[in-house]
Amino acid sequence: MLTRMLLTVGLVAVPPPVNQPVWEAIRMHSFGGCDSMSAVVPLSRSDVWVFGQSEPIDDECAGTARPVAQHWDGRAWRAAELPGRHYGAIGSAGASSPGNVWAFTTSDTGESAALRYDGRRWTDAGRSAMGPHPNLSRGLVLGRHHVWAFGSDGHSASWFWNGRTWQRRAPRDVVRASAVSQKDVWAIGCCRVAHFDGKAWKKAAFPAGRDKETVSLTGILAVAKNDVWVFGDRDEKLFAAHFDGRAWSPVDVALPAPVTPAWRLGDAVADGRGGIRVIADPPDDTSSRVLSRSATGQWSVSAPQVAGKVIKLWDLALVPGTTEVWAAGTVRQSESDSTSAVFALR
Repeated sequence: MLTRMLLTVGLVAVPPPVNQPVWEAIRMHSFGGCDSMSAVVPLSRSDVWVFGQSEPIDDECAGTARPVAQHWDGRAWRAAELPGRHYGAIGSAGASSPGNVWAFTTSDTGESAALRYDGRRWTDAGRSAMGPHPNLSRGLVLGRHHVWAFGSDGHSASWFWNGRTWQRRAPRDVVRASAVSQKDVWAIGCCRVAHFDGKAWKKAAFPAGRDKETVSLTGILAVAKNDVWVFGDRDEKLFAAHFDGRAWSPVDVALPAPVTPAWRLGDAVADGRGGIRVIADPPDDTSSRVLSRSATGQWSVSAPQVAGKVIKLWDLALVPGTTEVWAAGTVRQSESDSTSAVFALR
């Protein structure tokens, strides 16, 4: 059982509706500004990294953020000292072991960095090999000598870490990526899917709809070679498709109100029971929801709740070997003040 170290900063958790999954507030912490957690990496219940950003309140969340990281060791939360003087936010993170944890910063100034933790300290992992001004949007960690980074250096680009340096590789225009293994990697752009088989990236066909329909992809989840999902919207309606190892098939997202057109689907994760969970954001300024699809195809909706506050979620992650899902996000206090937050669904 985790020791709850909840810094409430004046917030009170609200009980969820009857028969809904229970989200617990694991960590709410103010760094003193406009704060948010954007990535969570659980290696086990007692080894969890969370990453995000903090921005001075005086700046009204206007673009001078700095990346932040915290670690849960099963007893306490501790702040991590990141190398260098980087600005921006940590857009994504991943790990293949406790001694190979990565965080990728993103910045409009072209000062992105790939940061690596070797079990003792954080270092800047050879960013100069990417060129003078890389802007990283995503990373995918599959081993000590197998890391992908996606972003741009003036033009859309991807890089591969071989354990010593970064090499420029395909594909381009990657929005999100997910992998079954080092030889089974999937990535999406705004309207296409690409697959890496261990040797080369190839465009993968998927059900894009009829001529008058526009599909925009916003999420992808690769659970197994015969279990891959893409998410997005088609003509402002929620869209999902599933790959069974042979072909793609569209999947109806049958949900009760208020999850209706113009919502946006984002990060997705397996639920450890043969189903999936995916973040859904509304078109208005209200809280994120988590859509869950069971192994039998039943959809349901849940959400972390804090009394009177808007909660935005940015990342989901399954604790290995469990059915426990953690979420990273923010609890909005005002237009210029927010609190970083981590929740768990058990």
